[in-house]
Amino acid sequence: MRKIYLYILFIFLITCFNNTGKAQLIYYMVPDTGSQGTTFPVTILGSETYWTASTYVEIYFDSTGVYGTNVAIINDTTLTASVDIWGNSYVGYHKLIVSDQFLNFITKDSAFFVKLSAPIAPVLVLPPDNYQLANTNPLFTWDTNGYAATFRIQVSTDSLFNNLIKDTTKQNMQGYQIPDILQLNTYYWWRVKFFNTLGESPWSVVFKFKTKITGINLISSNTPQFYKLYENYPNPFNPVTKIKFDIPSYGFPLGAYGNDKVVLKVYDLLGKEIATLVNDYLNAGSYEISWNANYLSSGIYFYRFSTSSFVETKRMALIK
Repeated sequence: MRKIYLYILFIFLITCFNNTGKAQLIYYMVPDTGSQGTTFPVTILGSETYWTASTYVEIYFDSTGVYGTNVAIINDTTLTASVDIWGNSYVGYHKLIVSDQFLNFITKDSAFFVKLSAPIAPVLVLPPDNYQLANTNPLFTWDTNGYAATFRIQVSTDSLFNNLIKDTTKQNMQGYQIPDILQLNTYYWWRVKFFNTLGESPWSVVFKFKTKITGINLISSNTPQFYKLYENYPNPFNPVTKIKFDIPSYGFPLGAYGNDKVVLKVYDLLGKEIATLVNDYLNAGSYEISWNANYLSSGIYFYRFSTSSFVETKRMALIK
């Protein structure tokens, strides 16, 4: 029995020595061409390889967007696998790399060619889905496809895109900033599609966002001496009022950019929070906010201004 074990060990060592001592080659893979956005089986043929002696064999390509999976060893000269080509993989020739457990890396330059196809649907990034405090001129971004020539973006007040606020087509880029045409405290839906010479992509998934309840304006960049919360005006109001406040240069703790955390909230007579008008780090200066309370009933409300070192509350009256 010991002789059998020694013989098996001898064969294994000889195999390992042969694996590192001979020049291994990849002849070709078939098919050697595929279009973006497709997945299909391939066969890889080589020589002087010892794939059946290895517990695994893997294949790679020289860039992102082209991947080999489900590799199967047929014999020492033949492998089968699946090739997955993403829609953003670069068009042109790709190097094939085959590896095994013996740390052999066999390569073949220009083994596979990726062809252009109609673009895939973009992946939306910003504003993220269900975002609640968007500006009225938000920047829209997505995961771009370098082979898309143009994009089309739609922004609507309904999820079926029957009431379009913006519908425009532009040259391909990774983002688009809409003009300042959106309304405050309003839900919007948006989507994007791509075009190139071979066709167009499907629409992306639909994202939804809500704009800020109120707009905030820096009315003076001069540095005030003290924190101050002003009376809202007009007061009483129906349904829009303005609230002004000052932020001096000091204030701790400071935000990531050296500015102060400011919170401005509205409460009813029972102390229930009605709205958050500001919750952000702001530079020193004088600010003014316009707040539309058309969704509230007549009554007395309180607005509370707080920072790291200052708190003040004032009263206002909504009369409809």
